Amino acid sequence: MNQPERAGSEGNRERSARSRLALWVALIGVTAAVVLLVLGRIAHVQRPTSDPFAAEPRTFSGTWLREPIERNRFFRVPIVGSDLSGLTFTSNGQRGWAVGDRGTILSTRDGGKSWQAQRSGTTRGLLAVTFTSDGQRGWAVGADGTIVNTGDGGNNWRAQSSGSKSILSAVAFTSDGQRGWAVGGDGTILGTRDGGHTWQAQSSGTENFLLAVRISEDGQRAWAVGLGAILATHDGGKTWQPQTGGSESILSSATFTSDGQRGWAVGADGTIVNTRDGGNTWKAQTSGTKNWLFAVTFASDGQRGWTTGSEGTILSTRDGGVTWQVQSSGSKEGLRAVAFFSDSQHGWAVGVHGTMLSTSDGGHSWQAHTSSPRRWLYALSCVGDGQRGWAVGVGGTIVSTRDGGHTWQTHPSVSKSQLSAVAFSRDGKRGWAVGDEGTTLSTGDGGDSWQVHSSGVKYGLSGVTFSPDGQHGWAVGYHGTILHTRDSGSTWRSQSSGTESWLYAVKFAHDGQRGWVVGSEGAILSTRDGGNTWQTQSSGSKSWLYAVTFASDGQRGWAVGSDATILSTRDGGATWQAQSSGSKSKLNAVAFQRDGQRGLAVGGEGTILSTQDGGSTWQAQWGVSNSELHAVAFADDGQRGWAVGDDGTILSTRDGGHTWSAPGYAQYPAPWFFAAGLLVLVAASYPGWRLGRRKLQRGL
Repeated sequence: MNQPERAGSEGNRERSARSRLALWVALIGVTAAVVLLVLGRIAHVQRPTSDPFAAEPRTFSGTWLREPIERNRFFRVPIVGSDLSGLTFTSNGQRGWAVGDRGTILSTRDGGKSWQAQRSGTTRGLLAVTFTSDGQRGWAVGADGTIVNTGDGGNNWRAQSSGSKSILSAVAFTSDGQRGWAVGGDGTILGTRDGGHTWQAQSSGTENFLLAVRISEDGQRAWAVGLGAILATHDGGKTWQPQTGGSESILSSATFTSDGQRGWAVGADGTIVNTRDGGNTWKAQTSGTKNWLFAVTFASDGQRGWTTGSEGTILSTRDGGVTWQVQSSGSKEGLRAVAFFSDSQHGWAVGVHGTMLSTSDGGHSWQAHTSSPRRWLYALSCVGDGQRGWAVGVGGTIVSTRDGGHTWQTHPSVSKSQLSAVAFSRDGKRGWAVGDEGTTLSTGDGGDSWQVHSSGVKYGLSGVTFSPDGQHGWAVGYHGTILHTRDSGSTWRSQSSGTESWLYAVKFAHDGQRGWVVGSEGAILSTRDGGNTWQTQSSGSKSWLYAVTFASDGQRGWAVGSDATILSTRDGGATWQAQSSGSKSKLNAVAFQRDGQRGLAVGGEGTILSTQDGGSTWQAQWGVSNSELHAVAFADDGQRGWAVGDDGTILSTRDGGHTWSAPGYAQYPAPWFFAAGLLVLVAASYPGWRLGRRKLQRGL
């Protein structure tokens, strides 16, 4: 082959190689794009599994790498402020309803991904709910004989006349929505044959409280259980006969298979009884628990079943109840109702404090959809820069912010006791918290770690304050308790208060000598020698006083409490005068800016009162929150402030309290996604790098 032919052949091979490499680059690029899309989809739908109330995971730890990045994880799950007692779903598992205290009705149309409140038209507590299979006709029952009905899926609820004032604890209907029963206190059994338009009392033959009712599809057979009673009817409720229960315990719930032969009832002391002959005879099954079981449900095959109860108890069976196994709910709240879909994999449980749990694997794992009162916050402290703040509350909860309240992080606590008060030094490093059973905690690193100290008392502590040096501090509480420390809280000694009143709050001037304490029945104490001696001051009020604050001069001060009480002094507490709050709600906390003119008071039902003239006049701010607020604090600039309270409420203001906002929850892809994406991009870029390198070499 001559030289030109050889050169042409080599050129063809080079072009062919480049073409193949370019094709590979394109294929790898497409593959990388697909992989990134798949990874992105996985990361997008990934749900956090860690406890939202646990401490934030350490950077680069296994949990940090695999869990989605969260802002304000503390607010991941919403709060339902009512106890939930009843639950039902349609057969397709998409539409469901839960009912509870104060007329609460929640509904979902997407299998529980989101829940919306429905107007029940009543403030009575609702204990049970049922719907027909079409998801349109439904009934809920509760206190004082309450029955409400809907014909449009819950968009509109109307009262039905039950003719009874007894508590109605359960309701059941046939699929046609015509025949139904409701049962309750004093052995009450009500029946209807016209969808609830009219209800007639039926004779139960007992005065025992009936807690559950189940009905067969033919509308003739039904069972009711309660306090030591199992009743059955085979004639549509004309007559009810007692059945042998196999247990003397209170029975809270019952369920039957569609053939009406196999049934289960559960109740107090972990009781489970089973029948195989339509309730003629009942035999005890071993549950393995002594907790109260509130609810039970079974799949259509009569083999797979679940029961829920007190302290977050969930039990399951796969053999018709011959054996029962514990399932971990991740909750300590009482679970009052349970429902499973037809696939026996997806289910829900609801209970005390608005608890809502779901499972998609037959109960092997449960996820929380609402928060319990572990988010309730009772006290607040912030440093003067307006960036750092801390709040404490139920179950030893401690949360903090470092960015002015935009985001809040949960800190590990070494106590499960309720924390009622918190105070931090101006450097934001040293802090103290006190609470139930004499709990005293301290931190030296801004709350990242906490130590327990012995207070020497077992009484509840409600207030704490420290002098600027961080060495001298005081804590107050039940039974006139006043404690003093000289070593940053390492040791505490009692001071004589001279009173048996419950003391709720304590405030000291910067000199560490002048201090004031307020408490029950208008109690106000003062000291001028660091607490060595305390004198009673006349408040002129019998209201319980929950908070006290003083201006820097130690002369002007304010105390707030029950019955919307606001007291003020201009002479260091020698005399106190009542100020008109214009409110009827109790007031839990008060804070004033440095000028002693602008102040805020917060309390029950989301009450926020503001003053611009030292308390001579107070104005209410409306529509901020409905939750009770327990604490309020300001930064040095007098513009930035926070308020905290029930239902995990955290509010912040940047204009001195004129407007308020709440922090929001946000979720971002987990760090593993970014790490995996980087690896994919590096791998995908390698062939392109080779192609570029080859071109460069050829050019050289």
